[in-house]
Amino acid sequence: MNKQIRIFFAGDFCSKPSTSKITVSDELKSLIQSCDLKVVNFEVPLKPNVELPPQKRERFFQNDDAPNFLRSLGFNLFQLANNHAFDWGENGFKKTKDALENQSFGAGTYEEAYRIKVCETNGLKIGFLSLSFAAYTGVFNNVMNHEGLGCAYIYDLKVNHVIIEAKNEVDYLFVLPHDGIEYIDIPLPETIARYRDFIDYGADGVIGTHPHCPQGWETYKDKPIFYSLGNFLFNSKENYEFRANRPHWYEGLCVLMTIEKNSIKWEVLNTRNVDNVRLIIDSDKERIEHNRQLCRYLADKDAYDNYLNKICTTLGQKELSIIDRVFHPQTLKECSGLLLKYWISKLKGKDIINDYRLLRLLTHDARRDLLMQTLHRNNSK
Repeated sequence: MNKQIRIFFAGDFCSKPSTSKITVSDELKSLIQSCDLKVVNFEVPLKPNVELPPQKRERFFQNDDAPNFLRSLGFNLFQLANNHAFDWGENGFKKTKDALENQSFGAGTYEEAYRIKVCETNGLKIGFLSLSFAAYTGVFNNVMNHEGLGCAYIYDLKVNHVIIEAKNEVDYLFVLPHDGIEYIDIPLPETIARYRDFIDYGADGVIGTHPHCPQGWETYKDKPIFYSLGNFLFNSKENYEFRANRPHWYEGLCVLMTIEKNSIKWEVLNTRNVDNVRLIIDSDKERIEHNRQLCRYLADKDAYDNYLNKICTTLGQKELSIIDRVFHPQTLKECSGLLLKYWISKLKGKDIINDYRLLRLLTHDARRDLLMQTLHRNNSK
């Protein structure tokens, strides 16, 4: 029996306008369709026919034709653990889940969210575990609350046990974390440590998403870790003409895994979103060299540390507004003021203030890690 299995991994996908105008190069489409299992991060839910109360943070949604568009390319697995999965509440999630049917995984009830997605192909069982950081809503990040619907939380210690137990059930296991800091092109030390944890506990590969740009990859204990694939295609605006002013937003990585004779081999493909209407394989030499340089940073401790220092010292610049206003130079002053308001409100017997910036800072692990890295490096000068 031929036990070769080919798995195609793509990054974040969202198209608010209809996908009817999006074309894919024959070369890329043929490659996707030649694989047995094709995985993509379905980043944003479909919009339900319900009204929700206004909020400061935009609720993203994508066009109802997105699932069938991705299926037409050959995708047959859709990971749902991400920070936008519940932008439109449980109604939006259920509509998305129904549209993707049993090809989706990584979110639902507590049991469903932490359940390994198992696909049996060519006599082998391949498992996938999809995880997310503690987003605004919809992530089981409270160890005491297992009610309702949500995504599996990347730092839940349960995840470690899930990986260990899964290796008794499957032949190969891939962990798909949705985490990290947006718009920077290397992972934080804490992210590196956690993704390596997954390999230590038994995973055969780690394929990351969320930063919306490629972040490089490494081989750890002979197994691949891709810290971020970046965007496959991400357009959350009403029209095709909108252009995101973010470095590497329109560049993505795709990974082709080949499992054969008890070994895993992988090939990295550079892809490009051209004007929100065309996906191609990108052979630009400068772009390929940029990604190679990111990998060199990960392999060289001093080079990585120097590059991370540059990132931490430029957080206040507008063009590198990596997170949001919380990380501008007045961060400590601003946060101190928010905490003061909190205690004044409490002393007056009023409701605790609801400031999404402070909440976002305190609940997102990678944001806290970045703040601590920045403070530590500034104080060490």
